[in-house]
Amino acid sequence: MPRKSKEEEIKSSVLEYLAIAETHTPEEHPLDVRAVAEILKISPTTLYKYQLDEEIHAAEQRQREHAKISGKTLDKHDSAAVIRDLKMALEQEREQKKNLVARIAIMEANAARLGFDPEEMYKPLLKPVRTVSRAGKNNNGGTQRKY
Repeated sequence: MPRKSKEEEIKSSVLEYLAIAETHTPEEHPLDVRAVAEILKISPTTLYKYQLDEEIHAAEQRQREHAKISGKTLDKHDSAAVIRDLKMALEQEREQKKNLVARIAIMEANAARLGFDPEEMYKPLLKPVRTVSRAGKNNNGGTQRKY
């Protein structure tokens, strides 16, 4: 039984790739001689030698036509998916807001229970006193010792 020629192997691998690539977008599977040669690990001159560049160009045209047809439906599908994702994100934000409001209510109730005025929790913090320099002091409040 004779061995398959190199030309037949290359043709079959290129045609298989073209069949797959036609159904995908040009970004996923580019269809030009150099890109196909790079993906299949074949020299571009080999593709020209076996006149596969014509097949590649024909497949590229079919891919473009397929992209135009499916592009309209994809736009509708994409916008519907974006709207759905935004609605889910909005629902999550609402849930977080409810949880935060509940937590603040618990904090106010605990402050009143402990004898604090809950309104005091909303006053801004005072700025620290910075009239005196604390340079040269250690963390314990004393001065540094010189040995």
